[in-house]
Amino acid sequence: MQILTTGGMEDFCKHLGIRMLSLICCMFWIFSTAEGNTITGVVGSKVILKYKNDSNGTINQLTWKRNGVLLITFMQPSTLHRSPEAERLNINMSKSQPYTLVIERAQTSHTGNYTCEITKDEAVLEQKWELIIKDAENSDQLWIVVAVVVPCVCCLIFILALTILLRVRKRRAGDNSPNADMEREEDIYENCLETDVGQRRGHNQRYHCITRTR
Repeated sequence: MQILTTGGMEDFCKHLGIRMLSLICCMFWIFSTAEGNTITGVVGSKVILKYKNDSNGTINQLTWKRNGVLLITFMQPSTLHRSPEAERLNINMSKSQPYTLVIERAQTSHTGNYTCEITKDEAVLEQKWELIIKDAENSDQLWIVVAVVVPCVCCLIFILALTILLRVRKRRAGDNSPNADMEREEDIYENCLETDVGQRRGHNQRYHCITRTR
Protein backbone atom coordinates (compact mmCIF):
# COMPACT_ATOMS: atom_id res chain seq x y z
CA MET A 1 0.00 0.00 0.00
CA GLN A 2 1.44 3.37 -1.03
CA ILE A 3 1.66 5.99 1.75
CA LEU A 4 1.46 9.66 0.84
CA THR A 5 4.29 11.85 2.10
CA THR A 6 3.72 15.33 3.52
CA GLY A 7 4.68 16.93 0.21
CA GLY A 8 2.48 14.52 -1.71
CA MET A 9 -0.41 15.26 0.64
CA GLU A 10 0.00 19.01 0.11
CA ASP A 11 -0.05 18.50 -3.67
CA PHE A 12 -3.13 16.32 -3.31
CA CYS A 13 -4.94 18.96 -1.24
CA LYS A 14 -4.03 21.68 -3.77
CA HIS A 15 -5.29 19.52 -6.62
CA LEU A 16 -8.48 18.80 -4.68
CA GLY A 17 -9.01 22.50 -4.06
CA ILE A 18 -8.60 23.27 -7.75
CA ARG A 19 -11.08 20.54 -8.66
CA MET A 20 -13.59 21.86 -6.12
CA LEU A 21 -13.25 25.41 -7.48
CA SER A 22 -13.70 24.11 -11.02
CA LEU A 23 -16.83 22.25 -9.93
CA ILE A 24 -18.34 25.38 -8.38
CA CYS A 25 -17.54 27.45 -11.50
CA CYS A 26 -19.07 24.74 -13.65
CA MET A 27 -22.29 24.77 -11.60
CA PHE A 28 -22.59 28.55 -11.93
CA TRP A 29 -21.85 28.28 -15.65
CA ILE A 30 -24.61 25.71 -16.14
CA PHE A 31 -27.23 27.72 -14.27
CA SER A 32 -26.17 31.12 -15.52
CA THR A 33 -29.02 33.31 -16.75
CA ALA A 34 -27.19 34.24 -19.90
CA GLU A 35 -24.22 32.49 -21.43
CA GLY A 36 -23.02 33.33 -24.93
CA ASN A 37 -26.02 33.51 -27.31
CA THR A 38 -28.31 31.61 -24.94
CA ILE A 39 -30.64 33.87 -22.96
CA THR A 40 -32.74 32.59 -20.08
CA GLY A 41 -35.60 34.55 -18.54
CA VAL A 42 -38.67 34.07 -16.40
CA VAL A 43 -42.31 34.59 -17.25
CA GLY A 44 -43.28 38.26 -17.13
CA SER A 45 -39.76 39.61 -17.61
CA LYS A 46 -38.63 41.95 -20.39
CA VAL A 47 -36.39 40.37 -23.02
CA ILE A 48 -34.17 42.30 -25.43
CA LEU A 49 -32.37 40.77 -28.40
CA LYS A 50 -29.94 43.34 -29.76
CA TYR A 51 -28.20 43.08 -33.10
CA LYS A 52 -24.50 43.95 -32.81
CA ASN A 53 -23.39 45.85 -35.86
CA ASP A 54 -19.65 45.08 -35.88
CA SER A 55 -19.12 45.78 -39.58
CA ASN A 56 -19.23 48.90 -41.70
CA GLY A 57 -21.76 49.61 -44.36
CA THR A 58 -25.41 50.58 -44.58
CA ILE A 59 -28.07 48.04 -43.71
CA ASN A 60 -30.49 47.68 -46.62
CA GLN A 61 -32.80 45.15 -45.00
CA LEU A 62 -33.12 43.51 -41.58
CA THR A 63 -35.25 40.44 -40.88
CA TRP A 64 -36.12 38.82 -37.56
CA LYS A 65 -37.27 35.18 -37.46
CA ARG A 66 -38.31 32.74 -34.77
CA ASN A 67 -37.80 29.04 -35.48
CA GLY A 68 -37.56 29.96 -39.16
CA VAL A 69 -40.88 31.83 -39.15
CA LEU A 70 -40.82 35.50 -40.20
CA LEU A 71 -41.51 38.01 -37.43
CA ILE A 72 -40.40 41.48 -38.52
CA THR A 73 -38.89 42.94 -41.67
CA PHE A 74 -37.32 46.38 -41.81
CA MET A 75 -36.20 48.06 -45.03
CA GLN A 76 -34.53 51.41 -45.53
CA PRO A 77 -35.47 54.15 -45.20
CA SER A 78 -38.30 53.39 -42.75
CA THR A 79 -40.46 50.52 -43.98
CA LEU A 80 -41.43 48.18 -41.12
CA HIS A 81 -43.59 45.06 -41.50
CA ARG A 82 -44.81 42.84 -38.65
CA SER A 83 -46.08 39.37 -39.46
CA PRO A 84 -49.16 37.74 -37.90
CA GLU A 85 -46.78 35.63 -35.81
CA ALA A 86 -45.22 38.77 -34.32
CA GLU A 87 -48.68 40.16 -33.64
CA ARG A 88 -49.75 36.95 -31.92
CA LEU A 89 -46.64 36.85 -29.71
CA ASN A 90 -46.67 40.64 -29.14
CA ILE A 91 -43.11 41.09 -30.38
CA ASN A 92 -41.91 44.53 -31.52
CA MET A 93 -38.77 46.27 -32.70
CA SER A 94 -37.42 48.99 -30.43
CA LYS A 95 -37.85 52.61 -31.51
CA SER A 96 -35.05 53.95 -29.34
CA GLN A 97 -32.55 51.19 -30.17
CA PRO A 98 -32.41 50.48 -33.91
CA TYR A 99 -32.71 46.86 -35.08
CA THR A 100 -33.39 45.59 -31.50
CA LEU A 101 -36.13 43.04 -30.85
CA VAL A 102 -38.20 43.61 -27.70
CA ILE A 103 -40.58 41.32 -25.79
CA GLU A 104 -42.22 43.36 -23.05
CA ARG A 105 -43.73 40.49 -21.06
CA ALA A 106 -42.14 37.18 -21.98
CA GLN A 107 -44.13 33.96 -21.81
CA THR A 108 -43.13 30.32 -22.18
CA SER A 109 -44.53 30.48 -25.73
CA HIS A 110 -41.68 32.89 -26.61
CA THR A 111 -39.11 30.13 -26.12
CA GLY A 112 -37.31 29.33 -29.37
CA ASN A 113 -34.42 30.05 -31.71
CA TYR A 114 -34.29 33.64 -32.95
CA THR A 115 -32.37 34.76 -36.03
CA CYS A 116 -31.49 38.23 -37.26
CA GLU A 117 -30.56 38.46 -40.95
CA ILE A 118 -28.90 41.63 -42.18
CA THR A 119 -28.56 42.44 -45.86
CA LYS A 120 -25.87 44.90 -46.93
CA ASP A 121 -24.38 45.86 -50.27
CA GLU A 122 -21.29 43.76 -49.65
CA ALA A 123 -22.67 40.76 -47.75
CA VAL A 124 -25.53 39.06 -45.91
CA LEU A 125 -24.89 38.63 -42.18
CA GLU A 126 -26.68 36.51 -39.60
CA GLN A 127 -26.85 36.43 -35.80
CA LYS A 128 -28.63 33.83 -33.68
CA TRP A 129 -29.98 33.51 -30.14
CA GLU A 130 -31.60 30.75 -28.16
CA LEU A 131 -34.27 32.12 -25.85
CA ILE A 132 -35.52 30.03 -22.92
CA ILE A 133 -38.41 31.32 -20.80
CA LYS A 134 -39.20 29.45 -17.57
CA ASP A 135 -41.87 29.73 -14.93
CA ALA A 136 -40.82 31.79 -11.91
CA GLU A 137 -41.63 28.90 -9.55
CA ASN A 138 -39.44 26.47 -11.49
CA SER A 139 -36.64 29.03 -11.58
CA ASP A 140 -36.82 29.51 -7.80
CA GLN A 141 -36.82 25.77 -7.25
CA LEU A 142 -33.81 25.42 -9.51
CA TRP A 143 -31.80 27.96 -7.54
CA ILE A 144 -32.85 26.31 -4.28
CA VAL A 145 -31.52 22.99 -5.55
CA VAL A 146 -28.26 24.64 -6.58
CA ALA A 147 -27.96 26.42 -3.23
CA VAL A 148 -28.36 23.09 -1.42
CA VAL A 149 -26.35 20.78 -3.68
CA VAL A 150 -23.22 22.93 -4.12
CA PRO A 151 -22.51 23.42 -0.37
CA CYS A 152 -23.17 19.72 0.28
CA VAL A 153 -20.70 18.67 -2.41
CA CYS A 154 -18.10 21.11 -1.06
CA CYS A 155 -18.57 19.78 2.49
CA LEU A 156 -18.19 16.17 1.35
CA ILE A 157 -14.97 17.00 -0.51
CA PHE A 158 -13.62 18.89 2.53
CA ILE A 159 -14.46 16.01 4.90
CA LEU A 160 -12.81 13.51 2.56
CA ALA A 161 -9.63 15.59 2.30
CA LEU A 162 -9.53 16.14 6.07
CA THR A 163 -10.00 12.42 6.77
CA ILE A 164 -7.15 11.47 4.43
CA LEU A 165 -4.89 14.13 5.96
CA LEU A 166 -5.59 12.95 9.54
CA ARG A 167 -4.89 9.33 8.61
CA VAL A 168 -1.60 10.23 6.98
CA ARG A 169 -0.52 12.33 9.98
CA LYS A 170 -1.52 9.55 12.39
CA ARG A 171 0.47 7.02 10.39
CA ARG A 172 3.50 9.28 10.31
CA ALA A 173 3.20 9.98 14.04
CA GLY A 174 3.07 6.23 14.70
CA ASP A 175 6.20 5.67 12.63
CA ASN A 176 8.07 8.40 14.55
CA SER A 177 6.93 7.34 18.07
CA PRO A 178 9.49 6.05 20.72
CA ASN A 179 7.84 2.63 20.73
CA ALA A 180 8.39 2.33 17.01
CA ASP A 181 12.06 3.31 17.47
CA MET A 182 12.46 0.71 20.25
CA GLU A 183 10.87 -1.95 18.07
CA ARG A 184 13.24 -1.11 15.25
CA GLU A 185 16.23 -1.25 17.64
CA GLU A 186 15.05 -4.64 18.95
CA ASP A 187 14.72 -5.92 15.40
CA ILE A 188 18.24 -4.72 14.61
CA TYR A 189 19.59 -6.32 17.80
CA GLU A 190 17.89 -9.64 17.06
CA ASN A 191 19.23 -9.59 13.52
CA CYS A 192 22.70 -8.97 14.87
CA LEU A 193 22.37 -11.88 17.32
CA GLU A 194 21.14 -14.19 14.58
CA THR A 195 24.04 -13.13 12.37
CA ASP A 196 26.56 -13.70 15.20
CA VAL A 197 25.13 -17.12 16.04
CA GLY A 198 25.22 -18.06 12.37
CA GLN A 199 28.82 -16.97 12.10
CA ARG A 200 29.78 -19.00 15.18
CA ARG A 201 28.06 -22.10 13.88
CA GLY A 202 29.83 -21.76 10.58
CA HIS A 203 33.17 -21.37 12.38
CA ASN A 204 32.56 -24.50 14.54
CA GLN A 205 31.55 -26.55 11.54
CA ARG A 206 34.68 -25.51 9.68
CA TYR A 207 36.85 -26.35 12.71
CA HIS A 208 35.20 -29.77 13.04
CA CYS A 209 35.83 -30.49 9.37
CA ILE A 210 39.52 -29.60 9.76
CA THR A 211 39.84 -31.88 12.84
CA ARG A 212 38.35 -34.85 11.03
CA THR A 213 40.65 -34.30 8.10
CA ARG A 214 43.67 -34.58 10.26
